[in-house]
Amino acid sequence: MSPQVAIDQLFIISVMGEQAGELTERLTKDGFQITEINSAGGLLQELQVSMLIGLNHERSPRLLEHVRACCRRQRRYLPAQFEGSSSMFHSAIIEAEVGGAMIYLVDVERFEQL
Repeated sequence: MSPQVAIDQLFIISVMGEQAGELTERLTKDGFQITEINSAGGLLQELQVSMLIGLNHERSPRLLEHVRACCRRQRRYLPAQFEGSSSMFHSAIIEAEVGGAMIYLVDVERFEQL
């Protein structure tokens, strides 16, 4: 039995739902343990996934490699409606940058697994 490596960091990674599947697959194949929290909202009203990943700081560069490989920003064209006068709506197409990842890192002072 190998000794447990101390968990000293908690990553909270928020990604678009369509990018989360590939990222989850890559991370679990590489031995990362993930807790996922699904939500929806924002401008696009699409699925967002927040991943909670506790690890030792020595593995954080590998984690970030996976995130960079799977969560690239992309341009999407979206319909938008603007209200003009009291009875007129104007439609337009707007360009939005979507995808990528929001990464939060929290140092862990104490970790216990019961």
